[in-house]
Amino acid sequence: MKTVADYLRWEPYLEDDQVKYLREKVDAPSVMDVGVFKHVATPQSLDGLTLEELCRLLDIAAQTSVFHAAGEVLLGMTPEEVLKAPLLPMLGLRNMVEKELERIAALFEELMREFTAAEVMAGADGLNFGIFGLADWYARRMGLGSHDDAFATPWIRIYQCRKNDLAESEYRERLREVQAQMMNNTSKYA
Repeated sequence: MKTVADYLRWEPYLEDDQVKYLREKVDAPSVMDVGVFKHVATPQSLDGLTLEELCRLLDIAAQTSVFHAAGEVLLGMTPEEVLKAPLLPMLGLRNMVEKELERIAALFEELMREFTAAEVMAGADGLNFGIFGLADWYARRMGLGSHDDAFATPWIRIYQCRKNDLAESEYRERLREVQAQMMNNTSKYA
């Protein structure tokens, strides 16, 4: 197997231990020599992507493969160039992208909070609007005039703002509980 197309053709026939080995042992090179893309720096993480680029990466990966997503979004390759690309560097790039997507998903998963019974009864669990909802929230938070501005923002900045807002919200809730408890204790002795 020399090209991405070869790998995609033979992948269904590989043994599980072979697939596992290729996923764990092949790392992304720091510089790609792929087709017409000679000496292109390979990102070592996806932290530099905008929210739009991250969405494109996820969309292409879901529709075709992570190979295509990595080649198109990170290296600007066409689908045909991805298929003709040498396997080992592209395999390493694919492995890095998959690990990074898992890491990013885990980061955003940490920001999910459980709703209270009252919030569930009021329908809060139906307020998940996906990526567009995240971009909409960020645009409103930052006073941006367009959702395009939010999608052009690095995803890591949006994540950090969301994390900060969640921490502040949790603090305010704890403060309300402490103040209510203090008021309750004061009224007992009055």
